Amino acid sequence: MSPINLLATLTPAPGQAAALRAGLLAITSPSRQEHGCERYEVLESGEDDTLRFHVIERFTDAAALQAHGDSDHFRAFSAHFSEWLAGPPEVIRARELSA
Repeated sequence: MSPINLLATLTPAPGQAAALRAGLLAITSPSRQEHGCERYEVLESGEDDTLRFHVIERFTDAAALQAHGDSDHFRAFSAHFSEWLAGPPEVIRARELSA
């Protein structure tokens, strides 16, 4: 089975950038420790009105990705989406290219 690669972009709601940043940082370590998680990186781009957060994720398979979505730490984080995000996360599922 091929690994699953995701790029999630999250746009904070007005006044919620610090809370969203803290939430992302809080789930980074437990996400990295999940069985089947090969990569979990949180990046930030832009400033003020253009601030965005990007999460690069790689899981060994669909079961590992499902386990991440079902984890207590991710559920607690995603429960704040309506408060912290300006809209739904943009999630891109991508295939790795080999030369």
